[in-house]
Amino acid sequence: MKPANLRIDVITTFIAIVEAGSMREAGRRLGVSKSVVSQRLSALEAALNVSLLSRSTRQQALTDSGKYFFDRCQKIVEEFQLAAEEVSDRQDEFSGTIRVAAPVSFAQLHLTGVFSKFLQDNPLIDLQVEFDDKMHDLVGDSFDMAIRIGRLKNSALIVRRFGLSNRVVVCSPRYIEENGKPDTIESLENHYAVSYANITPQSEWIFRRGQELKSVTPKSRMRVNSGDIQLAAVKDGIAIAALPLFIVHKAIAAGEIEVVNFDWQLVPDDLCIIYPQNRFLARKVRALSAAVIAHVGNPPYWEKCLSAEQQENLKS
Repeated sequence: MKPANLRIDVITTFIAIVEAGSMREAGRRLGVSKSVVSQRLSALEAALNVSLLSRSTRQQALTDSGKYFFDRCQKIVEEFQLAAEEVSDRQDEFSGTIRVAAPVSFAQLHLTGVFSKFLQDNPLIDLQVEFDDKMHDLVGDSFDMAIRIGRLKNSALIVRRFGLSNRVVVCSPRYIEENGKPDTIESLENHYAVSYANITPQSEWIFRRGQELKSVTPKSRMRVNSGDIQLAAVKDGIAIAALPLFIVHKAIAAGEIEVVNFDWQLVPDDLCIIYPQNRFLARKVRALSAAVIAHVGNPPYWEKCLSAEQQENLKS
């Protein structure tokens, strides 16, 4: 194979080896065997007459030539993929696969309808959604986008923030009857709470008033890794909880639980859509993102469960 005759699959295999960190993992992502990956790399190095990777039994590293070739090829392959997408987009309908990661409760409560409508409008789309609260490796797991809720750290990912996820302290009428209602954030430490186990520190609630922050640690009676189970425990009067409005809005509207109002507000989380930085953003992915953002609204539609005064307090 001469350099002028290099096939695109050989180049994309080399890129996959570098991004995956091993030939075995690259083969898994490409859907081919490790031996095929090795053969393609050997053919590429032979055609270029250079060593692209220094390899041992435990690790691999790019040579200087390999780093230069990887940087150039990555850009070229992205341009190729973008050109293919643009040609496809000339058709009236989107087509192909979109892989999405989304948190379980949020997706079940607020995204399933969006996804169904998107598929009805775009029958050639294959939508693959991973419902999971864990933080996925978007590049390694080949996701096109992820919906995340939280205060995200700086990363190499592209982050599009499209709103705030406000949280409130809630309890049931039964809990108030048996234990009284907290009247200050300091008094929360005298109450039992059901806390969320997927964050650290699990038991600390952080409030803000203007630029001032204050943390409170209620007594934990139950720790779970599901906001839905937290809500069920609150409804049963077992404990109080600090929960996102996107989970509790219907229970508040139905009078099953009520918001405990303070002159401090829980620090909100960001509503975000995340994209891999080293992958072009296909038009169909942009369209799905726009559908999610339009559906949620700004402020999010679930905040209508609150009184006008409570909604105003969230902005303070």
